[in-house]
Amino acid sequence: MSNQLLVIEDAEVHLSILRKIAAQCGYEATCVSSVEAAAEVLRERTFDCITLDLSLGDRCGADVLLLLNELKSRTPVIFISGAEDGTREEHVRLATVLGLVVYPQFQKPVDLPALRETLKQIATLAECERLVAAVR
Repeated sequence: MSNQLLVIEDAEVHLSILRKIAAQCGYEATCVSSVEAAAEVLRERTFDCITLDLSLGDRCGADVLLLLNELKSRTPVIFISGAEDGTREEHVRLATVLGLVVYPQFQKPVDLPALRETLKQIATLAECERLVAAVR
């Protein structure tokens, strides 16, 4: 069973790159480009990891964070954004206050080797959690 990654990104070039990185790390990627599309898929499925751009047209990553909180999600979130450091830090603080699981953030252009390593770490944890659940 492959790990499931939700990529929330509104720039096609970044979606393409993240889709390739996901495959290299053993993930099946579901890609959406808006908060509305993310909400729809998050209400239907669960994921092992979410990458989140903080600027999504006229909406922002905070809207997704609030939805994840509403859904009581424990899915790890990785911010991947060209936003200023202060904006990224505000989102990290919001996610922390909401009790969400947030991994190190990535500034665009993304450090691809570091992102691969982070995704592999999350995949390993997800596989361990599945094994533990199967034994119970």
